[in-house]
Amino acid sequence: MGSSAAVAARRGRILRDPATARTLVLAAGLLIAAGALTPSALHSAPPLPGTVHLTWWSLGILFAVAELSVFHVEVARQAHTFSLSEFPFVLGLLFAAPLALLTGRLLGQAATLVLRDRQPPLKLAFNLSLFAAETTAVLAVNRILTGSASGVLPRTCGAAVVSVILGGALSAALVWLVMRWHAASLAPRRVVFLSTVTAASNASLAVMASVLAVHAVWALAPLGLVAAVVVAAYVGYNRLTRRYAGLQTLYEFTRLTGTASGARTGLGTAIDQARRALRAEDAWIEPIGPDPVLAPADRPAFPEPLRHQVVEEGRTVVVPRVAREEASRAVLTLYRVSDLMAAPLVDSTGTVIGIFLVADRLTDVSSFDHEDGRLFNTLAAQAGIAVENAGLVERLHQQIAAREHEAGHDVLTGLPNRSYFARQLQQVLAASDEHCSVLLMDLDQFKEINDTLGHHVGDHVLRAIADRLRGAVGDRGIVARLGGDEFAVLLPGATGPEPALEVARDIRTAVTEPVRVSSLMLGVGASIGVALRPEHGDDQIALMQHADVAMYVAKGSQDRVRVYDPEDDWSSELRLQLAAEMPGAIRAGRFEVHYQPIARLGGLEVPTVEALARWEHPQLGSLPPQEFIPIAERTGAILALTRFVLDRSLAQCRTWRDRGLPIRVAVNLSVHVMLNRGWPDEVVNLLHRHRLPGEALTLEITETALMSDPGRIVPAMRRLADAGVTFGIDDFGTGYSSLSYLRRMPISEIKIDKSFVRSMTSDDALRSIVRSVVDLGKSLHMHTVAEGVEDQHTLDCLATIGCDFVQGNYVCEPRNADDLTVWLRDGGTARTEIAVCPLT
Repeated sequence: MGSSAAVAARRGRILRDPATARTLVLAAGLLIAAGALTPSALHSAPPLPGTVHLTWWSLGILFAVAELSVFHVEVARQAHTFSLSEFPFVLGLLFAAPLALLTGRLLGQAATLVLRDRQPPLKLAFNLSLFAAETTAVLAVNRILTGSASGVLPRTCGAAVVSVILGGALSAALVWLVMRWHAASLAPRRVVFLSTVTAASNASLAVMASVLAVHAVWALAPLGLVAAVVVAAYVGYNRLTRRYAGLQTLYEFTRLTGTASGARTGLGTAIDQARRALRAEDAWIEPIGPDPVLAPADRPAFPEPLRHQVVEEGRTVVVPRVAREEASRAVLTLYRVSDLMAAPLVDSTGTVIGIFLVADRLTDVSSFDHEDGRLFNTLAAQAGIAVENAGLVERLHQQIAAREHEAGHDVLTGLPNRSYFARQLQQVLAASDEHCSVLLMDLDQFKEINDTLGHHVGDHVLRAIADRLRGAVGDRGIVARLGGDEFAVLLPGATGPEPALEVARDIRTAVTEPVRVSSLMLGVGASIGVALRPEHGDDQIALMQHADVAMYVAKGSQDRVRVYDPEDDWSSELRLQLAAEMPGAIRAGRFEVHYQPIARLGGLEVPTVEALARWEHPQLGSLPPQEFIPIAERTGAILALTRFVLDRSLAQCRTWRDRGLPIRVAVNLSVHVMLNRGWPDEVVNLLHRHRLPGEALTLEITETALMSDPGRIVPAMRRLADAGVTFGIDDFGTGYSSLSYLRRMPISEIKIDKSFVRSMTSDDALRSIVRSVVDLGKSLHMHTVAEGVEDQHTLDCLATIGCDFVQGNYVCEPRNADDLTVWLRDGGTARTEIAVCPLT
């Protein structure tokens, strides 16, 4: 009939599918309805008048021919089919017995569905059930409308047309129902309208042919000519429509694949669009060669000889459902598909890089044909170009991203650089209520490592420090290297100083662990300054400057960590001014040397005094060492300053000795000075100039400085020790040192840092540390000096522990040479009574 529908499921669809189950139930109901209507349809029809009699086999041929002349409206997995089957149906109603009509239709259309369309069992069962029910219903209605009339009469012809139209409408309604079960979206009105119009047109044409066959046979020729013209016009229109649809498909395919963001994305888009454009169940690409874009498909390789046609000859292979060739049937079996097309995927050089395949047309009433093959060949060519272009764009984006990453990151450490850090800080500051902390850190003793051991060692240390910074900060903030040995940390959302101080302490713990380079263990310190938003500023410049000020102050502190304090803030302009003024101030003698006694416990006599520099600035007044020593170290003026202090101290020592005071002087040395190759000779020359023996001088060096480059520092120490100069370790306990190195160095004195001494009377742990250092000094045959003694109780505890010497304001505050001379001649004001220190 005029609506033989492609319904339902592909081969292998299981019956548990609800749509399939409902279709089977409907097919069974149609068979029952056909059986119920059969007696009425075949009831004692009147004998046919005239000479035209159609048998069941002739009707079968007519129905088969009519079924071959079809066109399809495809919707997703279903298709609505229109044919000329109304023509033999009307002829059967007018010129054949009911049983012959029923038999001829079922056999003729069944042969077409099986042999041509190769419909699966479910589809075939439903269509034959529908044909049987429709035919018996039409026969029953036609019998009621015609009554006892027979032959080609107005009544019988009208009855035939009406019956066929009603049968078409019924068939269309059932087809729409099944299509809905299988998720098709064809509107029911459109289905019924198209079926009704087609049935009415074909039935009317059949009535005209019947009338002419009985009354004017000669008129069938012009009628056939008109029908042929109409069919030709339809075929041409259908072909034009298909080509227009192909152009639309190609345009959409080109647009979507051309805008893909990457090679793999473009490939996925091409596969998806080819599947949609050709209404295929599946699509994939089999790569040829090691192409990085085309991932191997999890499918069998495309077989020969069809592979040769695609790859070597560059042809598109179409394998329809009705294929008979052995190779074609083999490829369908290999992939377990009903039909298939394969086209070469070619790059811009003409090289076949893959085989593009689509399979399983989404309808059972038509298969892939050569028109589809031409469209697919064009799509495959476009896909190859689109994928290649997408790959080029993707590589370009990757290069741009790499350049952007390089522009925002430090090459040596991989950390974000200064510009990236500034952008991130600016983004945080753009949020008006966002709290944050900025930490600035630079490394102590790094310049000496870099200058002494070479840049390759310095680079190794920087990479190690960067890794430790990442680990210490984690996901709490952003770590950056600003340049040289300076690093920064941004802590978004940090409120108040405690979170920032916690991170700073974690950084200090991680960074100050010795760094192993080959057989060396290099000690690296770190000074960290912290600035908070909004407490210390609300813009990028203020926060960075204040963090830098805090870091500068941290260099003179014990724990090397400081939060910004406005009282410590020297503007950067002032520091630059001091740096510029310092060389001239040294030459002009605007530095003074004060001295603080180091007293022996017991009688509290003073054998040694420590030289402490003061800068008498004309505008700023007297500046203590912690405010100008870092500037001297940074600007390189530290050597000249140390030479000045040493010269003044030795001159004063000579004066004291000439006055009968056998005083020794202790001078602090920076590691920058000790690493100077000419320094030992300068010291010896100064001793000779002032007519002093080497024993009159003690040089104090921090343990961190000692361990920065033992290979260079130890020989310089030995050169001076041979001249009689003694050495002491300053601020012992605050850095990292090796006992094996200490035993090899000519050290006679250990100074216990004041941070341990000041609270030792109230802190058992600190008292234990002090006792351990004293015991260590005794075991190494070294004197011990306790710094920062501020009260009698501390003095008593140190005497009980067995410390050798003490230094602090309780004994005597730093004084200029004249005042200290008076103090020494008066015997000093040091306390002479030593009580017993309680150790519990």
